[in-house]
Amino acid sequence: MSDRTLTLLLATGATFACASLVARVRSRAARRLTMSGAAEPAVRWALDDDARTAASADQAHILAQAWGSDPEIGVFGGTLCAVPFVRTTTDGLVMHGSLAYCNGGGLREGSPRPGVCLVHTAVGPQDLYLRWRAHALATRGYVVLIADLLGDPHGDGWEPAWCGPRREVYTGEGRPLLQRRTREALQQLAESPLVDASTRRAARAV
Repeated sequence: MSDRTLTLLLATGATFACASLVARVRSRAARRLTMSGAAEPAVRWALDDDARTAASADQAHILAQAWGSDPEIGVFGGTLCAVPFVRTTTDGLVMHGSLAYCNGGGLREGSPRPGVCLVHTAVGPQDLYLRWRAHALATRGYVVLIADLLGDPHGDGWEPAWCGPRREVYTGEGRPLLQRRTREALQQLAESPLVDASTRRAARAV
């Protein structure tokens, strides 16, 4: 990926593809980010520290272990920074995304960087797997936005009854709405002072 390009990445599967496993378990272990056995960076991905981030406690444990043993992240000598990224679209949707980047590890601190926007699947932005991938990309020198196109601060996207109607607005004649909100997420990322000026120009051209 070019250092001069704002990049949009779709999470595993098509955007808003149906999740293969959705459970109604909302145990604390499933909702909180834990990285047992790994050094957990001092980060805050969401305003809701108890946001649900996996389909079940077992899935959360598996993902956390995989994240903690990721070889690319393991050899990176810097630190992860992650903050809630809350913005409102022009049509009133409050997007509860996350912004991640790394310092140290050979990266030039304070210098603007290229941006990457991760778009979530059917279960929304509060997803442990997305946070893992954002961390991995951040170690390569990217500023990573996990976009929120559902307006989901608590991880309610894991519940079909909640996320179904919110995904439905993007089907059929709703595709332009999806495109517009995605462009707005890209623009919001591009306007971050962490992102380099040429990336901002690229975002305006999307």
